[in-house]
Formats: sequence, structure tokens, C-alpha cells
Amino acid sequence: MFKRFSYTDRRFPTNNMAEKWNSRLNSAHKTCIVQEGRRKIHYTFTDGNEMAEEYDQRSGELVIRKWRKKGTFGNKGTSWDFEVGEQLMARNLDSEGMMESSSNPIFVRKDTKEAFQWRIRNIPYPLHVYSVTVDDDKQKITIRTSNKKYYKKFAIPDMERIGSLLSQDNINTAHANNTLIITYKKPREILEMEKKISEEMKKLKASKDGDVDCTPS
Repeated sequence: MFKRFSYTDRRFPTNNMAEKWNSRLNSAHKTCIVQEGRRKIHYTFTDGNEMAEEYDQRSGELVIRKWRKKGTFGNKGTSWDFEVGEQLMARNLDSEGMMESSSNPIFVRKDTKEAFQWRIRNIPYPLHVYSVTVDDDKQKITIRTSNKKYYKKFAIPDMERIGSLLSQDNINTAHANNTLIITYKKPREILEMEKKISEEMKKLKASKDGDVDCTPS
């Protein structure tokens, strides 16, 4: 967990936190593989937690980022939590094998090179019904509808990891095909960090047949 600072203090130490995150990535054990047009990297951190990422080989865009936390008793966790992308399988099966209605809103993050982006499917209301605002105190984004049919509050983990403050000016919204699209323009410090990570990834050896240690070429 990163150290918490007052979000009202504009002297937020972004550079130090970004350096700590980069250091954590560098110190993790990494394996990588190129498969089905994607570069897949698996990180195992010193605390036992795991992160897996998949990048499109052509565009270099992040397609999936998921986490598996170390279990309470030190054992390896069994399920992955998706931060970016989604698991392509039936969700929320109960003990009787009943599946959640496919008409329920589905919240998924799908980024671009220049922006964080979220898509909420199965939400048919016109654009003027939605309010998407930054909560400055809690540093989260809140989605509300004037008809009180939908409400969600969420953070941007990438921004939290480097201590970068959210800005209302960076948010744009659109609605099409029963999907609300929320776009948050990546700030300069995020773009710089992602550029450094991309440069480091290019130095790594990857196997097309199986996992190998990611070591500089």
C-alpha cells in the first residue's frame, strides 16, 4: 500500500511514488511469452502478490492487467481480479449454476495509448442523464444518473500508485449502442512512466513457445 497524503496538498510527491512503483516492477520476478499476437508478462512481487499483463504486439496497447493476491495464510490465491480488460467467461454463477442476467450493466476498463477508458454496457439512458464527477477529497470518479438507476464510484489505480491527483478537466463522456464511455486523458507523468516501462519491455527476451525469465537481451 502506498503512503497516504492529504489530497488538498498540491505538493503531492508524485515523482517519489512513481520511482517506488518502477522499483517494485524492476525487483519483481518476471516471465514473458509472445502468444496470439500479444506480449504477456507475469510479475511475482516480493510480497507474494502477482500481476499479469498482456500487450497488443502491433499497437503496444495494454489489453489486460489482472492481480492475484497472496492468501491470508501465505498460500497462493486462486482467483484473478481484473484491473484492465475482462475475463471472457460466464460471471457470477451461484451454487445452483444460475447466471447473472446479461442485461445488467457491465463495467469494464479498456485503455488507449493516450487515455484511461471505461465502458459500461447495458445502460441505455441518453447522455444528459449521466453525471461523471471527480471527488476531490477521496480522489475517485463518481457516476450518477438523474433517474437514480445507476451509481458507481471508482478509483484509477495507476494514478494512486504514483500519487497523481485527478482532474475534472481530463474527463470526457459519450454514449452509443447502450454503452456509456468514460475517457480520462492520461497526465504527463503517467505517459512518461508508461514510456519508461515500454522501453524496458523492449529489452526483455520472450519465448514464443513457453515462459522464460525476462532478462535484458
